[in-house]
Amino acid sequence: MNAKSKQYFNIFLFIISLIFFDQLSKYLVVKYVKLGSIYFSFFDNFFRIIHVRNTGILFSMGSNIHYSLKKIFFLVIPIFILMFVFFIALKEKNCIAKISLLLVFSGGVGNIVDRLFRPSGVVDFLDFKFYGIFGLDRWPTFNFADSYVVVGMALFLIYDFFIKRKST
Repeated sequence: MNAKSKQYFNIFLFIISLIFFDQLSKYLVVKYVKLGSIYFSFFDNFFRIIHVRNTGILFSMGSNIHYSLKKIFFLVIPIFILMFVFFIALKEKNCIAKISLLLVFSGGVGNIVDRLFRPSGVVDFLDFKFYGIFGLDRWPTFNFADSYVVVGMALFLIYDFFIKRKST
């Protein structure tokens, strides 16, 4: 296997592993946790596993818009954006930037899989107490795919503002 083929194989393995872990976690939540119920909580209710569905996007924004508009805004447009992110990631030379973009891509695909195959919404289950910060008692419930996107974006911003700019 030549170097380019090995790189593509590693990228494929990275993406598939992240999506598999995300989908496996959602499958287990759907199978073992009744919708709307708390499976367990840790540290005096600081962290909970709870089964909820999100028919919107970030923080359930857009949950109330018409179904056909949801398909366009939450499925079609994100697919095109993710294709763009993927091709940028393939061309990226910097390892941190590449990983950050692949995290965003994998998280986006994980949630698109839910939108395609779970008509009742994206499965969210990670729930943290937020102690009234920003007026929130609890942070909006999320999943691993959401985490991939957030961590990927944070890494990319760190790369862009601190690493890339230093080298130019």
